[in-house]
Amino acid sequence: MVEGPGVGRSTGGARQLRPSRRPRPPGVPVTETVPHQAIYRRWRAQTFSQIVGQEAVVETLRNAVRTGRVAHAVLFVGPRGTGKTSLARILAKALNCTNLQDGDPCDACPSCVAIREGRAMDLLEIDAASNRGIDAIRDLRERINYAPTDLRRKVYILDEAHQITRDAWNALLKSLEEPPEFVVFMFASTHPQDFPPAILSRLQRFDVRRLTTDEIEGKLRRILEADGRTAEAGAVRLIARLAAGGMRDAESMLDQLLSSSVDHLDEARVRDLLGLADADTIDAFVAALVAADLVAGVRLLDGLEDRGRDLRAFLDQVIEVVRGGLVGAARGDGAVGHGVTELVPVARRLAAIDPNRAGVGGLRLQLEIALFPGPAPATVEPAVRVRAGAPEPDPVRAAIQAPPSSTPTPPANPASDVPPSPDISSGPGGEVRARPRARTAAVAAEPAIAPAARSPAESPASTPDEPAASPSPPTVPIGAPGGADLTLLRERWPEVVARISVHPPTKPLIAVCRPIAVEDGIVTLGFPEDQGFLRDVAERRRSVLEDGIAAVLGRPVGVRCVATNLDLVPPLPSDADAAFILAEARRIFGGDDADAAPVD
Repeated sequence: MVEGPGVGRSTGGARQLRPSRRPRPPGVPVTETVPHQAIYRRWRAQTFSQIVGQEAVVETLRNAVRTGRVAHAVLFVGPRGTGKTSLARILAKALNCTNLQDGDPCDACPSCVAIREGRAMDLLEIDAASNRGIDAIRDLRERINYAPTDLRRKVYILDEAHQITRDAWNALLKSLEEPPEFVVFMFASTHPQDFPPAILSRLQRFDVRRLTTDEIEGKLRRILEADGRTAEAGAVRLIARLAAGGMRDAESMLDQLLSSSVDHLDEARVRDLLGLADADTIDAFVAALVAADLVAGVRLLDGLEDRGRDLRAFLDQVIEVVRGGLVGAARGDGAVGHGVTELVPVARRLAAIDPNRAGVGGLRLQLEIALFPGPAPATVEPAVRVRAGAPEPDPVRAAIQAPPSSTPTPPANPASDVPPSPDISSGPGGEVRARPRARTAAVAAEPAIAPAARSPAESPASTPDEPAASPSPPTVPIGAPGGADLTLLRERWPEVVARISVHPPTKPLIAVCRPIAVEDGIVTLGFPEDQGFLRDVAERRRSVLEDGIAAVLGRPVGVRCVATNLDLVPPLPSDADAAFILAEARRIFGGDDADAAPVD
C-alpha cells in the first residue's frame, strides 16, 4: 500500500493518521509562524478594570459579584462594538474565578485561563442568528440540566438574541424562569424591542452606551504606543470620530491602517486609505452650496468620482462641517466661515437628501440639486423627518407666536408681479378655453438668490374642469409667517374657496383647511388632526390648490399641507358667509345660483 503524507502503519497492520507538519524554514523565529490576530481580538478586555467607559454597568456588576447577587438571566443591550459580549465573558469569569480581586476576575486562575483561551466546556457561546429555531433551543433546554464539569457555574451566552423566533422563546420560557441553580443565561442584543415582553420581564437588563470620541482616542493611542507606531493627533481623532461610538469599528480601522508599510500615520493618509475627501474639498463644496455655484459644485463632484470617493461618506462629511458651523455660530465662535443665515438654507437642503434613494443619478443627482437655491420641496419633508427621527413642528404655534411684520415684504423681482397672459386653446366642441401657463417655483425670500423657474413639463396638464382665467387681482406680497401677507390671504380666503370649489375632487379639501402660515412663497394649509387622510389627498392634488391660490394672489405660490390643531387658529373672517362665496363665484365664473353648488 502506498503511504501518503502523514499516513503510517501500526504494528497491527491498521492504518493510522498522523499529523503532518510542514518544516519551518531555518532562521525564521517561532513567533513569525503565528498567524496575525486582529487588534480588536488582541485588545479585548479580560477584566472589568480593562473595560473602557461603561462605568455604571461595571460598578453594578462588580457589586453583584462581591455580594453574590448575580441574576440567573442577564441582558446586555447597546450598539455594536461597545462591549456587550466582552462584559458577558468577564462576568462568566467572575462567577467561576477562584481568586477574585474586589469583584474583578484575576485572569490567572485555571478557570479564567480556560475561559480566556476558549477551552472551558461549561461556557457555551451561541450565535442566535444561526441557532434561532425551536430545534436548537430544545437541544439547549435538554442539556442545561447536566451539571458543569470544570467550572462552578454553567454559563450560556446568546449573542444577537433578538433574532430568536417566537416559538423558540416559548420553548425556552420555563427554563429561563426557573433554571438549575448552577446555570446562568446571558443575552446580548442590539434590538431589545424585538424581545417578547414575557422574556424581558425575566431578564436583568444592562444598557451599554456608545463610547465618546475621547475614550476611543485614548485606547487607540495606547495601541499605537504598544505597537511602536506614531500618528498625528488629527489622524487618531478622525478614526475615533468615524467609529461613531463603537470601539471595535475604531480598532478595525486602525488595524487596516497599520497594515500599510508606513510607521507614521498622518490625517491625509487616513483619508486616502478610508476613501474620504480632504478638508479643502469639503470646504469648497460648502462654499459652492452657500453661493449656489453649480459649476464649481459639479466640478468638485466630478473630481471625487474620478478619485473613487464614496459620495455617502462625502455627504456625511459635508453635513458635519455645516453642523459644526451652525453650532460654532450659536456658541459665538469667531472662526466660523459662514453666517447662520447662509448655513441654515444649506442645512435644510442637505437634510432633504435621501442617500438610499434609487433612480437615475441617485445620490449624485440629489447633491447637484442641492446646489440650486430655494426651499426644499414639501414632498420631501415627511421622509426627512422619519429618517432624522425628529418630531414634526407645529406650524400653527409658529404662525401665532411670530410677531406680525409692519410692512409687506417687497417682491424680489418687480417684473414678476405681472402675471403672464394665459394660453388660448380649443376645448371640446370648438369651445375656446384659457389654459394657465406653467407655474414657476416659489420666489426665494432673499433677493440675492434668483428664483428657479419650473419647466413646462412639470406643470399639471389642463383638464376640461379648469376655469377660465380672470383679470389678475392686486399682488399680495409673500413674507414672514403671521404678517400682513397672511392677513390679506385670510381676508380673501372666500374667493380662494369659491375658485377651487368648482373642482369636485378638491371641494371637500378646501372646505376643511385653513391658511396658517405664509413664508418664502410657500402657503401652509392646516387640516384637522383627525382627518389626516384629507391632508394626504391634498398633497396629491397640490397643483389645483396652488393654481387657485396663485390666481387670487396674483403670483405663483407653493402649497404645503400639514395636519395640526385648528383650534389654535383664529376663525376666518368669512367662514360662514356662504352668500359672499356665491357672489364671488358668480363674479369670477358667471352663471346664476342654480349653477353654483353650496360650500359644505
